[in-house]
Amino acid sequence: MKKTLIAIFLLSCIIFSSCGSKDAVVAEVYHNKLYRSQVEAQIPQGISEMDSSAIAQLIIDEWIRQQIILHEATQTLSFKELNFENEIKEYRENLIANAYYNRITSDTTSFQVSDEELNAFLKKYENRYTVDREIIKINYVKTNKNCRLIPALKTILFDEEKRQEEKGNIENLCADSIEYFLEDNTWLYLEDIQNELPLSINDKEAIKSENQYIETEDDDYHYIIVLLDYKSKRTINETEDEIAAAKQMLQQQKKQKFIKQTIEELYQKALTKGQVARRN
Repeated sequence: MKKTLIAIFLLSCIIFSSCGSKDAVVAEVYHNKLYRSQVEAQIPQGISEMDSSAIAQLIIDEWIRQQIILHEATQTLSFKELNFENEIKEYRENLIANAYYNRITSDTTSFQVSDEELNAFLKKYENRYTVDREIIKINYVKTNKNCRLIPALKTILFDEEKRQEEKGNIENLCADSIEYFLEDNTWLYLEDIQNELPLSINDKEAIKSENQYIETEDDDYHYIIVLLDYKSKRTINETEDEIAAAKQMLQQQKKQKFIKQTIEELYQKALTKGQVARRN
């Protein structure tokens, strides 16, 4: 116990103190260094110092293992196996093209969907998108019973404000978990969820007005669950979220059509200028 407390104290001193170097090195593997600021950037705000220390240790341990793997890979793989120039070139070209597409579609007023277009779409596909099965929106984390981060996970997940604010960092906490699902806007079939989790809901309709927080266990695992929304069946125009999703899809279709037209125009322009040559 004393050794554990001493280790936590030393880790906290390294990571959270302002003594010494402005950005202290907290780990080094084969001359690669991990700095305090890099670790701090991955730790969620608003959790206890004890939890922060545990998370920091987890981040450092994962980084050390990753550096060891990378070192071993560079020592083991051939030059050909390590050559990713074609993949990097293709990835860069895709990034450039996507940046251009974003630029030419940045004026969203050009892709507005009228009420008539939206209503026509909803009416056309209403029956197709009706599902007579219970569905639910949920966040959950499944961990080992002895997971040291359970208190920190509960602190965030069971506080709605923190749960929203820490979405970007919460996956760091889940790195030691068996399984997790943190999507707020995805509907899942309740039957499928209950096959995966030991979940019993007393008042399903109450979920619509207020989130429900559940902590439970089975023989092997610990579960932290947030119930966000519930519906007895799904139809595409039943909620504002789904209407917004349909509208967004129609807008995206208009953007894709515009991009396709732009590409064709640029292609014809290049042909006219003699800038395209096919050589067999």
